[in-house]
Amino acid sequence: MSITDRCRRTIAFTLDVMRQPTKADGTLRFSDLAFFLRFARPIRTVGVLALAATALVSAAKTVLPLSIKFFIDNILLGGTEASDSLTAEAGGLLSSLDTLIAALLVLGLFTGGMDLLRNYWTARFREGYAFNLQTALVEHVLNFPLSYFKSQQTGYIMSRLSDDVQILQYTVSQYLPLIVANGLYVAFTLAILSILSLRLTLVIAAFIPLYLLVNAVFIRRIRAATHRERERQAYVSRDIQEVISGIDTVKTHAAEEREVYRVSGTLAGMVDARVRTTMLSAFSEYFRIGTMSLMLIAVFWVGGTEVLAGAMTVGDFVAFAVYVVTFAPAVNTFFAFPVVMQPALTSAARLRDLFAMHGEPAGSGVVPDAAQGRIEFSSVWFGYTESEPVLCDATFVARPGEVVAVVGRTGAGKTTLVNLILRAFTPQEGTITLDGRDLASLDPRWLRRQVSLVSQDLFLFHTTIEENIRYGRPEATFEEIVTAARKAQIHDEIMGFSEGYRTIVGERGTQLSVGQRQRVAIARAFLKDAPILILDEPTSALDIQTEEQIRRTLRLLVRNRTTILITHRPSLLTLADRVIAIEGGRLREEQWTDLPPGDEGGRMHRPGRSATTLMGPGL
Repeated sequence: MSITDRCRRTIAFTLDVMRQPTKADGTLRFSDLAFFLRFARPIRTVGVLALAATALVSAAKTVLPLSIKFFIDNILLGGTEASDSLTAEAGGLLSSLDTLIAALLVLGLFTGGMDLLRNYWTARFREGYAFNLQTALVEHVLNFPLSYFKSQQTGYIMSRLSDDVQILQYTVSQYLPLIVANGLYVAFTLAILSILSLRLTLVIAAFIPLYLLVNAVFIRRIRAATHRERERQAYVSRDIQEVISGIDTVKTHAAEEREVYRVSGTLAGMVDARVRTTMLSAFSEYFRIGTMSLMLIAVFWVGGTEVLAGAMTVGDFVAFAVYVVTFAPAVNTFFAFPVVMQPALTSAARLRDLFAMHGEPAGSGVVPDAAQGRIEFSSVWFGYTESEPVLCDATFVARPGEVVAVVGRTGAGKTTLVNLILRAFTPQEGTITLDGRDLASLDPRWLRRQVSLVSQDLFLFHTTIEENIRYGRPEATFEEIVTAARKAQIHDEIMGFSEGYRTIVGERGTQLSVGQRQRVAIARAFLKDAPILILDEPTSALDIQTEEQIRRTLRLLVRNRTTILITHRPSLLTLADRVIAIEGGRLREEQWTDLPPGDEGGRMHRPGRSATTLMGPGL
């Protein structure tokens, strides 16, 4: 590539980076900022102490450069003249070198001690704020409807919960204390500079509009660029989490290179967004430093002229110069605050979006005394998109204590039926009732406490077997857990582990076999003892021998419970009282008769039709 082409690409990139966004994403209103202050209320006392300590430390550091003036004018040059009564009186008190040194020692000890207290109170405030924010956020997100989690990938949700909180926490912990300290330092310094030389102070003030102009140029651009970067970072987290979760599939298909290529494509988008954000910040910093340099040059020019003309003492000018040298970076940091805050404001806006989303109205619905277990679908229509309904005019009744099997081709809508019962989704038309009450009127948490679910996609937490079984009933005793495990025919195998019930099952239960995980889930259902049981392909991944063992366990579990059984396995249909087939989104009920004597108490469909024929070819 020629030098001319490189120059053209550089110019084009710069113009693209500096392009004014048509819409500033992640805009945060004043009311939103007030919203985030609520998390500081429980720790406001610590915040006030930290702010007071910061003010005292800033004031003490502001006084320190004045010692240079007194040292030069009063001790080295032996004079006590001053342009004002305040510095003249202080100069009289500090005319002795020993007095000046003693005053500096006292000031240093006070500043150091107060700085330690400031750090302690700031750390308490920072960690307390982060704790309040993240706890409230996790509680809020966990109240989202199941449909949100089913429509979003885990990695994306985790990025919103962790990355944005970390950015906001870093701002609260690192940058806000610095801004407060610098702001106070600037205020105190301007007051002292006004006493030393009002004319030079006005020269400094003349450059403030330049800082404001730089901020006006870059704030919206950096905000929009930061929002793009955050979204792309969330996409990277999403893709990486998906690859790690599906590592078995990736390995068995030797798809490592394909996944690296896919993730690298997402990473490339994030890298490009980060480069643009970095360059925008660099441009804004360049112009701020240029403004600061011009301010220093103007101060030295005007101040030097006044010293040569005798209108200003050498001590005053040296002190003023020291103030300006230390003051300029503080001014630069202070006026950089609106620009540097854009990433934090973007994260705050994204978090505000999460807080603005409505969760399930837990506690606001009806809470009946008990559930009998009668589930009724009346003319229910539902589709994930309006143009493609999954269930069409679905009507059926599952009576208390009945086992209703639901069969149909893959994708026919069997799992959708389960999700509707759990209120993961709401039907577009029709009603679903439990004991005559519309599910929409019931408290969702109460509803789900009435349901035990044993799914093909079962989930075990990375904790002990005991805690996984207890999950449905946290108050259960160990004896009750053992009883549930015995019913699930998993107790003997648990005792075969060296740690017994305290065995850690690994992430998603990977330290257990598929059959063991399934029976732990069944033990959890036994312990919960809910009146409604949903079995969603509970033996789909098991071999014939293990399936038969699980089937005997399930026969005990379904007794006296309203059970919805979804299965492709003909052997499990012997558990059912009735069977409902889903075809083309519509429900069709099949008739069943008892098995001949000698069968182990099971049921079977009407003679002349095999279970395989009933469920459709290949199912």
